[in-house]
Amino acid sequence: MTDPAPRRMMDLLIGYWASQAVHAAAALGLADLLADGPASAAELAGRTGTHEPSLARLLRFLVELDVLADGPDGRYRTTGLGETLRTEEHGSMRDLALLYGEEFYAGWGQLLHTVRTGENAFEHVHGAAMYPYFGRSPESTARFDRAMAASSSFFDPIPGLYDFSRARTVVDIAGGNGVLLTTVLKAHPGLTGLLFDTPHVVDAARAELAGSEFADRIGYESGDYYEKIPGGGDVYLLSRVLHGRDDEKCVRVLERIREAVPADGALLIVERVIPEDGSPSLAAWFDVHMLAIAGGSERTAEEYRTLLERAGFELTALHGLPLDSQLLVAEPR
Repeated sequence: MTDPAPRRMMDLLIGYWASQAVHAAAALGLADLLADGPASAAELAGRTGTHEPSLARLLRFLVELDVLADGPDGRYRTTGLGETLRTEEHGSMRDLALLYGEEFYAGWGQLLHTVRTGENAFEHVHGAAMYPYFGRSPESTARFDRAMAASSSFFDPIPGLYDFSRARTVVDIAGGNGVLLTTVLKAHPGLTGLLFDTPHVVDAARAELAGSEFADRIGYESGDYYEKIPGGGDVYLLSRVLHGRDDEKCVRVLERIREAVPADGALLIVERVIPEDGSPSLAAWFDVHMLAIAGGSERTAEEYRTLLERAGFELTALHGLPLDSQLLVAEPR
């Protein structure tokens, strides 16, 4: 029998080839160009201003990756996988592909620097930590928020995993463009919401949601969650914030939330939780991603329990979500 280890290692070594091919497809907007129907390499080269022979080879590789399909007439179309890169699609992953193929890719290229020094690879490459880097302008923040929203399909089960019947107001802390908050409000028509984030993020979210069905049900407030969290909520949401911070910063955020949450309220946290039994999980992958890119870490349930207890909360439930994510329910002690 042929030893499978060399082939497996080769798959690992060339993994970035696939991600960079997908990035190129996203940057060229191929999925959008094929939305109206199949096209040949020559037609796509003309529309994208690229070198036709080189583009043809990329297209052939994208067929190998099942991002595109080709027909006997030599024309290409998107597959179901490739359609996730269409800009106009709900939950489009195009911005995510650009983010992973550009800024994150450059940071990962310096992972060894991080392991040797403990310094953040993203900051080493780009000259700024991840959150300030993407917060430097409304445009870059909006692009980052769109990318994060594309990977938020695991929000869908959340409205059914917690009993919102006693709640009136839900506060989404660092809520970005409001995807999680609107997911909860859509499932529970009797609730109102408050989106809390930095000023230009709030302004962008307000503009985006102004004409939506939630326009009259969402309020907005800006500020620094290390300093003060708005009161008046019954349930507070905190999605993918803690994994980007060290323990002391996490406790500071949680303490501010504890000051705002009423005695009978709750804090719902969305994070990837590292399995304590060593079972495979995306959390192990994202733990190294946070090390290199954000200077944070994924944690075990016990580690989250410890952080919450330090801030005056008790971890009362843990629910599985898609993509190896978890919903952690915390209540005031």
